[in-house]
Amino acid sequence: MKLFKNVVLTIIAGVGYGVLSEEGAKLCEINTPYGPVSVSVLQAGDNFDIAFISRHQGKRHVPPHQINFRALVDAARQIGVPVLSVNSVGLMREVPLAGNFETDSVLKNKTHAAPNSFLDFPFFIPNDFIDMTQNRVGTFHNDETVHVDMTDPYCADLRNKLYQILESQSISYSEGIYLCTEGPRFETKAEIQMFAHFADVVGMTGVPEVILAKEAGLCYASLCVITNPAAGLSQNMVTADEVKVGVEKNQKTVIEIIAALSSVLSNQKEDDCKKSCRCQSATVSAKL
Repeated sequence: MKLFKNVVLTIIAGVGYGVLSEEGAKLCEINTPYGPVSVSVLQAGDNFDIAFISRHQGKRHVPPHQINFRALVDAARQIGVPVLSVNSVGLMREVPLAGNFETDSVLKNKTHAAPNSFLDFPFFIPNDFIDMTQNRVGTFHNDETVHVDMTDPYCADLRNKLYQILESQSISYSEGIYLCTEGPRFETKAEIQMFAHFADVVGMTGVPEVILAKEAGLCYASLCVITNPAAGLSQNMVTADEVKVGVEKNQKTVIEIIAALSSVLSNQKEDDCKKSCRCQSATVSAKL
């Protein structure tokens, strides 16, 4: 049962997306076993809304290793609609491009996004992840054994909708493997050289959020904004200011993608989602 009648999409995001909780938004609080969660509900169309959950929960900034992921995801579970997570990442290696940008004279001859050209290709959609975090609670089930299936960690149906939206708007993007580190420090050059053998982008907020979403039976996908080349892949140091600038530069486009996705979901019947994805049955037969 949905907590908010007209909400069709929940957004979980961090730095740079507080605008979604400002003027015109209805502020609510959802109680979870892990603490209260502030949620902003704002109108996205004539008869549908979106819910926004900030990872920082009213504070200026919460370090990634201290985010209360269980509370955030449990609140999303109570809202009961698909979840789009927005994450900032560094690009670790050249990745193939997808999307429709034949009309763009600058981009039409490009086939790959490289760390030195990430500004032209800032959007990345993960289809898998590697967990390199160290001290985060990655389950709701500490009192029982639940082996949730993570073969397909991100909802294929929701990702396909994202692909269609990006291509319809002639936005180039790449996809691949997201690697999550503990933070809050940035990675060393040696770490990036090792990680790049196994993954494409590196970030600090995607895990355990994606795992908890799977345990909660949520349709969950991530839209990553590439804000910088990873450590050692440019002549410059990796800085927090660089990440912030990258987020701000692409904020308008991200919000447009969110609006388009919510519009698509508003025209989808709940049963259609159940038929086309397996997210809600991920924990079936998972308990010992």
